[in-house]
Amino acid sequence: MKLIPAIDLKNNKVVIPYGNSRSDYKEIPKDKSPTSDPIKFIDFLLSIHNFSTIYIADLDSIKSFTENNCLIKEILCKFNNLKFIIDNGTRKFSQINFIDNNMTQIIGTETFVEYEKLHKSNFKNFILSLDMKDGNVLCKNSNYNLLSPIKTICMNLDNIGKNYGINKINIKKIHNLYTNTEVIYSGGIRNHNDVLELKNFGINEVILLSSILDKKIDYKIL
Repeated sequence: MKLIPAIDLKNNKVVIPYGNSRSDYKEIPKDKSPTSDPIKFIDFLLSIHNFSTIYIADLDSIKSFTENNCLIKEILCKFNNLKFIIDNGTRKFSQINFIDNNMTQIIGTETFVEYEKLHKSNFKNFILSLDMKDGNVLCKNSNYNLLSPIKTICMNLDNIGKNYGINKINIKKIHNLYTNTEVIYSGGIRNHNDVLELKNFGINEVILLSSILDKKIDYKIL
């Protein structure tokens, strides 16, 4: 099982949710992490475990797209031995990152619109994020159905930062929509048992943070 720590950025700080909307995200407190500086926070995560891939969501850019984020560029450069999957709220095909070798672009249904262009292109270095809330896919249009993603994030927005456990219904929805995709699960992971349950469910990658910081993962038996 591959564990992928999740980092949410807002105003160039690491933040965590305190409510049901992104406006409720606040700087990560000292009882969770010694720092909210993103680069130092990555160092902190690597002191916990030898993670190979990190997920970053740029909440400011998801709200209002910013093409050149200097902080993310700095992170990619400094940690060039790591892989990053990044959601920066890309709206258009022309905004996709085609350059950085250690970054995989997330195409989030909440923000992306130009699925036809993506479908017609030969670009494969993306992960689709099926952004789900209240059992529905958040999307600008339903043309995400045109895609055949190699990997798809089951992004349970209702569950992020909450100990709700696994949403198996949403996993099944993705499998029904994309028969051959590899599902990456995100949202609501409470502890090691949830991770093992996902593994038994045929999922090999999970995005999480709270259970890492709360020391509820046994890395030796994954």
